[in-house]
Amino acid sequence: MIISVSGENGHDADAVTPLEAAFEERACAQRAGTDVFIEGVNLALLGRVEQLRIRPTNASGTVDDAGPHEVRLEAADDGPRTGCTCPEGATGSFCRHAVAVALVATGSAGLADGDGDGENGGIIGESSLFTDDPVHAAMRVFLSRAPRAELVETLLDAADDSEAVADALWEATVAWHGRQHAAPPSP
Repeated sequence: MIISVSGENGHDADAVTPLEAAFEERACAQRAGTDVFIEGVNLALLGRVEQLRIRPTNASGTVDDAGPHEVRLEAADDGPRTGCTCPEGATGSFCRHAVAVALVATGSAGLADGDGDGENGGIIGESSLFTDDPVHAAMRVFLSRAPRAELVETLLDAADDSEAVADALWEATVAWHGRQHAAPPSP
């Protein structure tokens, strides 16, 4: 990851820049929506943000996500602004790439390394949406976006390779069939 930071040297460590205030993680989650935010968190956790440039009021970077996407963030007087070269970002939406750059640029992507006090120690904290590890978070995104047929084959292959997975899948299958027969018929 290439990072260059420009701005005032020797500023107060507790000072919050306009960029940090505009792109605070909870505001980003609210603005992006849960699914897009989770995808952005995963990109940040997987180290996909590159060529990051951070200034007190703006940041830019490249996100490697099935090709490079150029992202720019700005803490403007009228609110936060984002731009990205992906189709969603080009329409002005707060896309997963903008989320990833915002999290890394504001320091929220040092996620698992909190202060050790258990409170507000980054995005992955006890009170957060992201209580699992980065591997599970990345798998969650894959599983939610994989085509159904690919997901079925992946699960069946895993069941062939692991008795524990086969048992868990069989228990879920039996429970699902039980619910199907117990439910009243649909009109």
